[in-house]
Amino acid sequence: MKAANSDALPQEAQEALASVSEFLEGASILLAGTLGLDGRPQVRPVCYLFARDGALYFLTGKSRRLYAELCRTPFVQLCARSPGADTVLRISGKVCFTEDEALLADCVRQRPELPALLGVPEEGLIGFFLLQAEAEWTRGLEELPETVLRLPDPTGLLIGITIRKKTELRDRISRILERREAEPPELPAETARLYDGALLLFAEAAKALWPRMDVQPIERAAVFETWDQREQAVKLAARLIGNAVIQSPEDLTYWLNPETLEALRQAKAGPGR
Repeated sequence: MKAANSDALPQEAQEALASVSEFLEGASILLAGTLGLDGRPQVRPVCYLFARDGALYFLTGKSRRLYAELCRTPFVQLCARSPGADTVLRISGKVCFTEDEALLADCVRQRPELPALLGVPEEGLIGFFLLQAEAEWTRGLEELPETVLRLPDPTGLLIGITIRKKTELRDRISRILERREAEPPELPAETARLYDGALLLFAEAAKALWPRMDVQPIERAAVFETWDQREQAVKLAARLIGNAVIQSPEDLTYWLNPETLEALRQAKAGPGR
């Protein structure tokens, strides 16, 4: 997965990330508040990793209920308390998962106790970072509104692909989504699900760059029968095209192509498929 260097962030944004990261590293407890699968609020411990490439990274296990809840409703509020219990930090944002192998290997190398702590094997780990994040500091019972920070959105970390913020790319993605809704391609079921998974992957990344984009049509027209089927297709697409860098319309023509996706799937599956 391509990532932007955090040195490219404005100084104020770097300082905000550094202060939040330092507090999280020294926190006595870190909890994640989610919307449970039963529609009720849930609170669970979560592991903070580090700040990297303009993003705050956290870790959980794919077999953990926290992961299932965030897949269903990808918004979280994190609450951390200082060792002296006099200061509380709350961070709210939209969750984006990553299975970047180098990043997860680095996590285990730095903190080898994490798989045992989470009760999952190394291959069961998954990381996530936050988009549209805000941090709010509270001391005692007094809320300090002047310390509410709007954290920067990491560039180039949008669900595993990098899209340059160009108007022509936004317009091309919109046209691809509209065409998919109007004229669904005649494809084998497995290929159709993978193709729609890739479209959703790009649509979510584009919407994060251009929040006013309407990505609802593909949600309605997609070929998935269940939510799990949708999630599996999006994750497979992310694994297959996770290093894509989109700089021109021709890049979209290549990556958002059923033949390209099927070829990548066959290559990943190997000759024994």
